[in-house]
Amino acid sequence: MSESSLPKVAVVTGAGSGIGRATALRFVRGGCHVLAVGRRAEPLAETAALAGGAAQVTTAALDIAEPGAMDAAVQALVAAQGRVDALVANAGINPQRADALETTDEAWEETLRINLTGLHRSCRAVLPHMIAQKYGTIVATGSVSGQVGMAERCAYGPTKAGVIQYARNLAIDYARHGIRANSINPAFVVTDMTRGWLESRPEGVLDQIVAAHPLGLGKPEDVANAAWFLSTGESRWITGVDLSVDGGFTAH
Repeated sequence: MSESSLPKVAVVTGAGSGIGRATALRFVRGGCHVLAVGRRAEPLAETAALAGGAAQVTTAALDIAEPGAMDAAVQALVAAQGRVDALVANAGINPQRADALETTDEAWEETLRINLTGLHRSCRAVLPHMIAQKYGTIVATGSVSGQVGMAERCAYGPTKAGVIQYARNLAIDYARHGIRANSINPAFVVTDMTRGWLESRPEGVLDQIVAAHPLGLGKPEDVANAAWFLSTGESRWITGVDLSVDGGFTAH
């Protein structure tokens, strides 16, 4: 595949809702067949239905950190589609918003397991196929929490910093194989998951959060469009970059 070409087959993790769903739909609109990965089958089926059905989207309900799970899903995808051109490693969790003293061992370990081990196993599943075809792109969803200090992100922030550094390392290790890797780092994006949390903030706090974003709060499509750009030939000379998609949050 030429570097100037659009991806034809993509994997999107965390595709059952929010940014992941918007990304899967954006790639379908771009002409991709998408393997939509998530923990639960029902939300993935909704994503597939929104995309037009099984001709455009294959679904795989699995735990991305489970040994071998992503390997099997990607192997099945390549057997059916002949290749895999892009991975958007979007799946991530933040089970406990807390400082160090309040962060439980369980929350710490599960956050690292999904956000870093799951990322590693997702990338390791696609890399052999990308190496074989001498082309591929990986976009990992980090967070502004991995770029700047934020309150009550004791586990989440360090894992997202790890996501950013992991993508940089991929970029260096696999450039010789024609593979590019970047991270995208959203600030506050309004999704079904975050809307309730935002609306439950004490009086005045939501206004402060919005004010910290010069362009206002984001939509899932804003992040999906960035992931698409970094997966196409339009960005062929961009690798190892941590791209803030944050409405000006980190600049502010």
